[in-house]
Amino acid sequence: MTSFKTLRLAVATLALGVGLAASAGQASAQTVQDIVNRGKARIGVLIGAPPYGSVDAQGNAVGYDADVAAVVGKYLNVPVEVVQLTPPARIPALESGKVDFLVATLAPTPERAKSVLFTIPYSMFQPGIYAHKDKNIKSWADLKGMKVGVNRGSSVEHELTSREKELNLTVMRFEDDATVMMALFTGQVDAIAGPDAQANAAMKARNVTDVEQKFIFARQPNSMTVRKDQTDLRDWLNTVIAYMKLSGELDTISRKWVGIPLPELPTF
Repeated sequence: MTSFKTLRLAVATLALGVGLAASAGQASAQTVQDIVNRGKARIGVLIGAPPYGSVDAQGNAVGYDADVAAVVGKYLNVPVEVVQLTPPARIPALESGKVDFLVATLAPTPERAKSVLFTIPYSMFQPGIYAHKDKNIKSWADLKGMKVGVNRGSSVEHELTSREKELNLTVMRFEDDATVMMALFTGQVDAIAGPDAQANAAMKARNVTDVEQKFIFARQPNSMTVRKDQTDLRDWLNTVIAYMKLSGELDTISRKWVGIPLPELPTF
């Protein structure tokens, strides 16, 4: 039996029968079987960060995360209730039981892993510094004394706060990546720190030609996220992600929304 067929069998088996029942009155499902029994999956997805997440004219969440959540719902064989979240609201929504799990472009970091569990990554982008072409910025040192925008609550924010005092930065925090990019376009900030996919999507959407990437400072994988007590669900989602990689579904979603093949994703 091929590894692809083995994963297919594992996905089906786990979705049908894995897990213990949740405690009475639990607001959010604990296990895969709890979600199946309830007949609906509540999945938190990111908005305000195209192409990974935004809202269409009808108010529906669209983007990379929404498409991935739909595929996960297909393998659970239940309808998906998409819960739209901004970056600062992601982990609180999970911990409060508002959602069963997150497909919300969340980077697995040591600090976050103290309070939640992460799956293997399902996407990845490269954060960088962006500014107008006439700004001579080639390294962190060139940002000294500048006003720099960033998405509040994102992993990218740490890169600025760790250098804030050393470089005498004025860090301006906004609620999502779209607002961060608009602050750069309108001159509210000298530069911004943000993911390449979101920055490129914003420049393309507004036909901005006088802004460019100055340098890349990281590679950020993004994981689905569950609560600390949801090891069963985490293990099942790991199987689904591996299956989606082998089946080509993640590659299709990456090409659709980011415009590039799925990059090689780390595992742990």
